[in-house]
Amino acid sequence: MINRLTSHMSTQYISIQEAAELTDKSIQTIRRGIKAKKFKFKKSKTPQGFNYNIDKESLCEHYSIPFKKEEEKSETIEKKEDSTKEVSKKEESSEKKSDESTEYINADDFKRFTESLERMVSQHSEERQNFLRLVNTLQEKIFVLENQLKLLQEPPKKKWYQLWK
Repeated sequence: MINRLTSHMSTQYISIQEAAELTDKSIQTIRRGIKAKKFKFKKSKTPQGFNYNIDKESLCEHYSIPFKKEEEKSETIEKKEDSTKEVSKKEESSEKKSDESTEYINADDFKRFTESLERMVSQHSEERQNFLRLVNTLQEKIFVLENQLKLLQEPPKKKWYQLWK
């Protein structure tokens, strides 16, 4: 019983999103893996449905990814922090250089831009004309309906042979 508890405590569960990021797979692929029971998972009920947490070790084993335990992970995090500091220093120096240089727009880019703007303007004018035609048609139909309503509200005209009534 104690072995089960300790082995259960050492297992690390991650969310579907984290599993997708770790394996470079889509969330749907991970969900299909859960449905096919390709790896161990925990299911917890929420008001919206269920949350699934996946055993990281079984996930890594299924996708042949080297599994790192927490102790190894902390060492790699420290190494990553050091490397990110170096990268950020390099980015700062490159940003200073890019601020000093100005970008120029070449003629082809400008032509493509103006052509796309012209297309958008012509498309807009066509859509506007279609809309105005639709509004005119609706106004005409409303006018016809109003006339029909007036005819229904008027008392019926007597026929020539109904004069004596």
